[in-house]
Amino acid sequence: MFKNFGTVLRFSLKNMAGTKGFKVVTAIFSIIFLLAPAIILIAIGYNSSKEKTLKSCTAKTVYVADETSSDKAFWSGLSSLPEEDYKNIKYEVFESREEAFEKAKGDESGIILIVKDNNGLVANVIIPEGSKVEKGNAKNYLKYIKTYNRYFTIGLLGLSEEELTVLDTNSSYDTYSETGYKEGLSIAEDVLSSEELMREQVMKVVSMALPYATIMLLYFMLLSYGQTLAQSVVMEKESKLMDTMLISVRTESLIFGKLLAAIITAMIQAFSWIVALAIGFSAGSLISKAYFPAGKNYLSAFIDGMKELNVFRPVNVVIGLLFLLLSFVLYFSLAAIAGAMSSTKEEVSSKATLFVFPLLISFFILIFAGGMNAETTKNWMLIVPFTGGMILPANVMLGYVSWPVILAAFVAFAVLIVFLVYMAGRIYKMMSLYKGNKISISEVLKRTFEGD
Repeated sequence: MFKNFGTVLRFSLKNMAGTKGFKVVTAIFSIIFLLAPAIILIAIGYNSSKEKTLKSCTAKTVYVADETSSDKAFWSGLSSLPEEDYKNIKYEVFESREEAFEKAKGDESGIILIVKDNNGLVANVIIPEGSKVEKGNAKNYLKYIKTYNRYFTIGLLGLSEEELTVLDTNSSYDTYSETGYKEGLSIAEDVLSSEELMREQVMKVVSMALPYATIMLLYFMLLSYGQTLAQSVVMEKESKLMDTMLISVRTESLIFGKLLAAIITAMIQAFSWIVALAIGFSAGSLISKAYFPAGKNYLSAFIDGMKELNVFRPVNVVIGLLFLLLSFVLYFSLAAIAGAMSSTKEEVSSKATLFVFPLLISFFILIFAGGMNAETTKNWMLIVPFTGGMILPANVMLGYVSWPVILAAFVAFAVLIVFLVYMAGRIYKMMSLYKGNKISISEVLKRTFEGD
């Protein structure tokens, strides 16, 4: 059945993966997928670390024109705020801005602050004549006010220093389940409840995002290489080499060799891009953590969360990737049938519905039947190859699929794939010497099932 299969595979693989265009596209997108996540994570780390660091304003004296109803003691109470660079600033408070401007003249390390009540706190920072405080440092003091806006607003609008001290004291907040509250055990203290809450939140996002990612990969690879495979299958018919080839190569061997070559080519490209993304995210995370330790590191948090949830275990990942490969073989088999039915490359375009429609129809079935959330997917959606090919890889990686379902799905995939490859070979053989008018897809299938 598979006579000279290796020769067909090597020849087809060279024509698909050995071209300059394939290498250039793969390399360009690999570089993009390598650099983009690294740059994004480094930028996030840089920006988030800047947000957490309040720089000094370098001013030693602030001349305050306080036009609110606050107690003057409020300003001396600012030293209680947790900002070391602002604790030793001296405040001189005046009732008018003219007095503040006059007093600040000639002070090289002074700035003027005008505050007033205009249905809320309004603050203006001014660098007086003779001051050497730079504009950026004056802006830092304004950031200081914005950072503690609530403290300033409430204090300047009437609370005493003692009341502000009470306001600034640490408060305690806890969340309880009903049982935990009766036992005096908060959710944060209840390890089991905490893990369940984290699993519920994180897994809800991941279980919805991963199936969509798998479908997008399958869809774009099928669009990119399905047409290429179909045209490759019809190539010998169009070049009149069929009569010679059928002497030394069985049709099943020819079809499966080209099919496997297309899948290997697609997987090489997909694997290259996935590896580039993984390296990019890892490098960006490491660089961000090394240079901006105070910044946010989403990748590390995600990986730690996945470890605690015990998902993406190696055995699940391997089985999930195996089903992803079987999904490629399944849908690419339909593309091979489209090529087997065609007599010219131009005719292939009209047969593209054979491998595009099943993918789209399966997607809509999953959408309307609730199969896109791994937590609510029904077993029949996983076992039926056309729907299972879209969501089974993700569900297996997440650990949602039982072993009986995995075995049943594998058998269903294997049987259907063998049948489709066999049918592609029979159709190819039947249509190889056909010289009549174009016939419909239904007529081709009818003649195929009737026999040679």
